[in-house]
Amino acid sequence: MSGSAAEVIRIARAEIGYREGYSGGHWNNYQKFSPSVPGLEWSQNQAWCATFVSWCARQAGAASLFPVTASVWQAMNWFKDRGRYSAYPAIGAQVIFGKTASTHTGIVVAYDADTITTVEGNTNTDGSPEGNGVYVRRHQRRDSYVHGYGLPQYAEGVTTADPVLKGKSGFTYKATASGPASSGSHAGSSKGKAVVIRAGQTLGQIAASVGVSLAALLALNPQVKDPDLVHPGDTITVPEPKPPARPAKPVVDLAHVIAAATRDPDRAQGGTTYPADVRPVESALKAEGLLSAQYAGDGSFGSATRDAYADWQRRAGVGGPYDGIPGIASLRLLGAKHGFTVKG
Repeated sequence: MSGSAAEVIRIARAEIGYREGYSGGHWNNYQKFSPSVPGLEWSQNQAWCATFVSWCARQAGAASLFPVTASVWQAMNWFKDRGRYSAYPAIGAQVIFGKTASTHTGIVVAYDADTITTVEGNTNTDGSPEGNGVYVRRHQRRDSYVHGYGLPQYAEGVTTADPVLKGKSGFTYKATASGPASSGSHAGSSKGKAVVIRAGQTLGQIAASVGVSLAALLALNPQVKDPDLVHPGDTITVPEPKPPARPAKPVVDLAHVIAAATRDPDRAQGGTTYPADVRPVESALKAEGLLSAQYAGDGSFGSATRDAYADWQRRAGVGGPYDGIPGIASLRLLGAKHGFTVKG
């Protein structure tokens, strides 16, 4: 996948939530991308949206497919000089913003008939070209702010909405398309469920309630332009909750249970009653209606428990004589019904 559109998108999505430096009461354009792109080290503390795109391309093994520049205008001309600039979006394309093609840039991760979804550096929740970090954004395709798209020459070809390129080698025409929704630590899940926002709820509260970061929630909801401006009745997508892990079944040692039931000094190590082994048995006998709650949790396998176990042996039809001393067959049958396993 190295050098592919999918890899460029994966790298870009993994940075969603990254923020530039903050000093003197304001964001300062100090970020990790400029020093990591040979030739763009000088751009530290400068507007870095184009640098971010160059960095993503380099990290994805696609450096030769994108311009290495901190200038949006130069990026646009780089693609134009190669005959790879279009008025239509494409997956993994470098989108160019601004009426003069010099305002802002990002990477296209999805598009439909009306909108494009992008990952952009040096922006914010308002879509500012002088923001504070990496965000996922959604724009209207026909907004005058959207100038055009540079189409990298990916080895696997380019998926594009440009009808002029339909049927041409190296291009696949699709009216609607989406790159991988996967990611890194900050990206949203590709699976989710719809949630209706209630009065008084904030996106931060919703994110916390489902155990994800606000950045991850925003990545899953590119239609949200401002996380501080949501309304009751709005519908958003949240990740599907993971099913709770099944608790491990208790393991009951048959020898320990017998020792507790018989109080054999040699096997019980001086009178040890092994409560950890006995309690699951007592709980199961209680569930069978054979042992009162008074004795069901003491872990001692006293006379009441022994009588109850004798009743269980009779009910199960195994373990005779029905003397209340557990045997392997009756204990395994009880465990199978009530969630413990038997060692012995």
